[in-house]
Amino acid sequence: MYNPRKYRISVTSVVRNYTNKTSIIITTTAATTIASSISTIDFLYTTDDNVGNSTKEAFVTFSNNNPTYLALLNVMLDSVHLFSTRPIIAFGIDVDLMVNLTKHPRVIKRRISQSNCGPSVYFCKILAIVESKADYGVLLETDDIVNYNVDALFDVLHKWPYDLPLSPRHPDDPQNQQPFMKQFGVEKKTTPYIHAHIAWTFRAYPFLHNVQKLVREGHFAGANFDETAINVMLWKAKANHTLCKLDPYVSYITEYENPNENCTKYCNTAFILLHGSKDPGFSAHVLKRLQERVGRAAIQTKYGLRHMNEINVTCCYDDSKPSTIHPLLCLHESQ
Repeated sequence: MYNPRKYRISVTSVVRNYTNKTSIIITTTAATTIASSISTIDFLYTTDDNVGNSTKEAFVTFSNNNPTYLALLNVMLDSVHLFSTRPIIAFGIDVDLMVNLTKHPRVIKRRISQSNCGPSVYFCKILAIVESKADYGVLLETDDIVNYNVDALFDVLHKWPYDLPLSPRHPDDPQNQQPFMKQFGVEKKTTPYIHAHIAWTFRAYPFLHNVQKLVREGHFAGANFDETAINVMLWKAKANHTLCKLDPYVSYITEYENPNENCTKYCNTAFILLHGSKDPGFSAHVLKRLQERVGRAAIQTKYGLRHMNEINVTCCYDDSKPSTIHPLLCLHESQ
C-alpha cells in the first residue's frame, strides 16, 4: 500500500552518460521542508527504459510557445522535478518548446502538428498521449501543479489490469454529452463524469487510437471536446472504474491547508495535483505552499485530512466503493 513517507524526496543531481542510461540520485528530506541540508543517499533510481522513442514511465504534456503557457509550463515542470522521479515528455504544437533542459533535465522534448490533432487544439491532448508511446503514462496540462505524492499514480497504473485508460472523477457533470451519447449508441453513463487528466498503460492504446481516429474525423467537435470524447467512449466500453477526484481546482488549496471537518459536496478529494491556474506567479506561490506540506495527510474526508494508508480511509464518494485494485481507484456498480 502507498506509504506517504516514501515520497519525501528531492532530486539532487542527474548523472547522464552516453550509453543510453540516465541515473537520478534521490536523497531523503525532512517531512515538512525540501532540501535544507541533505547528507544521506536514499536510493538510486535508474531510468534505463526512458530513452529514445520508447519510454516506460512518463508524464506527458503539450503546449505552444505562448509566453503565458510557457511560464505556466515552467512552474509545472518545477513541481514535477521537485516531487517526482519520472521523466516528462513535452510536446510542442508545431514548435520546438523553449524549455531549459539544464533546469529541467528530465524533460524529453518532442513535437506534434496541430493538423494531426483534429479540428480543435484540445484534441492535441489525445495525440500527445498516443505519440508518447509510454507504457505507463500520466497526462499533465500546463496549468497543473503536482503534489509530493504524484508518483503514486504510477503505482496505480502498474496494478491496473484492464485495457481502458483511467481518469479522475469530476466534481461537476456539465450534462452536455447527450447528443454524442445518442450518436454512438451509449444508453447510459457507466461511471460518473470524469476529468480528462488521463492515465494509461500500454493496454489502453487500442482504445486511445480509436478515440484519436474519431476526433480526427471531426467527431466530438463540441461540448467539452476531448473530455466529452473520453467520457462517451468509456461509457460505450462499459467502464466501471474511475480514479478518485485527485485534481481539484487550484484555489482549493486552502481546503488542503485548513481542512473543513464538516465538508459536504467537495469532500472525498486526494490532493495529488492542482489545476486551473492561469497566473504563473500564483502557480509558483501555490508550489511553495505545497512544499510546506510535504509528507502531510492528503486525503480529504468528511472527518478531516487522512493518510491513504490509514485503515478505512477512502477518497471515493458514497455512491461508489473503494476498488480492491488500489486505494486511489473507485468502483461504480449502480450508475
